[in-house]
Amino acid sequence: MTTATLEKTSKPSIRTQLSVDFPRQYQTIIGSDYTFRISAPENARSVEIAIDQGAWRTCRPAVGYWWSDWSGYDDGEHEVVARLVTAEGCTVSAEPHEFVVRRDAQFA
Repeated sequence: MTTATLEKTSKPSIRTQLSVDFPRQYQTIIGSDYTFRISAPENARSVEIAIDQGAWRTCRPAVGYWWSDWSGYDDGEHEVVARLVTAEGCTVSAEPHEFVVRRDAQFA
C-alpha cells in the first residue's frame, strides 16, 4: 500500500466530520427560540439543515461552526438532518438527529 493510500484511508470520512452539535441527541430544549450548531469540515462550501423533513435551511458560518436560528416551533419530538456541499459540489448528509422541545418546562 502506498503512502498516499494510507493517508487517504486514515482521514475521517466527510460524513463523520458532519454533525449536529447542539441540541445533543435526545436533548430537551426550552424556550421560544433556538440556534442549532453544526460541525462540518473546513472545506465545506455550504451547510444546510432540515427540521422534521421540511425544507432545507441555509446555515451561516461563524467561529469555526455553522449556525441556524429556529423559532415558532411546537412542543414535542423533532428531528434535524444536516447536509453539506463539498468544494467539488458533492452533497453529503448526516444521520438524523432527534431532540425534544418543552417550551413550558422549568429549570430545576
